[in-house]
Amino acid sequence: MYAAEDQLRATLSRGGSVDFFGSTLSMPVERRFADLPSVQRYVVAVLALDSVRSAWPTADPVRVRERAGASRAHYEPPGVIAIPLMGSVERRWAARETVVLHELAHHLCWAQGDAPHGPRFCGTLVHLYRGALGDGPALLLRAALDGAGIPVRDVVVEVTR
Repeated sequence: MYAAEDQLRATLSRGGSVDFFGSTLSMPVERRFADLPSVQRYVVAVLALDSVRSAWPTADPVRVRERAGASRAHYEPPGVIAIPLMGSVERRWAARETVVLHELAHHLCWAQGDAPHGPRFCGTLVHLYRGALGDGPALLLRAALDGAGIPVRDVVVEVTR
């Protein structure tokens, strides 16, 4: 799971065009966060996306807090994301968009009683990438997960007319 994310994270660190089996995908540059309020605003914005609200209409809000140390972020049920912010902005490995999306996927799956890093988690993460980063990053994440043999359960959103 982490290796698949790391592979994509390297591409998002520079952005630009990527050749994917003959198709050109446009990749954004991954956002980096300087402080807790910027992470909190991002979390609120992602949870407010139509694609997220449609799939998880009763999702609880998430609070972001600073975590001691410098290496890992984590999710604390029922609704806290802990992000380390020690050191310079360039050295804050976990203060980045893909890490926050990973922790948000934990939040959305925990509320449904799903296993961490299971098939529904992977589908949730792909769904969040599509909504927050775009189709290109979501496709590359899905391909990396498939290539690693990691099962993905797609998020299905019913459209009513």
